[in-house]
Amino acid sequence: MIIGELSDRSGVSARSIRHYEKLGLISPQRGDNGYRHYSDRAVPMVATIHAMFELGFTRDDVRAVLPCATGEKSHGDAELLARVAEMRERVADRIRTLRETEEALTGFLAVNEGR
Repeated sequence: MIIGELSDRSGVSARSIRHYEKLGLISPQRGDNGYRHYSDRAVPMVATIHAMFELGFTRDDVRAVLPCATGEKSHGDAELLARVAEMRERVADRIRTLRETEEALTGFLAVNEGR
């Protein structure tokens, strides 16, 4: 698939996809016409990369954990496991914050319903 289709299917902008390529996180094939061509595996990979960056992970974090997150690597050394545990805690903190925000918004709507 070309970059536009990958963008549509993953929900990630073509600009971000090109950025991930420049960072060496994804590697498309090039057609005779110079267009980037991506496999179907690129869809969940790009979505995962995008989610990690949105959660505040660094490029090095993403590079280290991406093979684990996409199922390409099933185990890691002690350093990687510690890094993943730290990242998981950051995700859990973010989820807690989002739930608190959701509850506050729900409360606000309930109080103001019907006005």
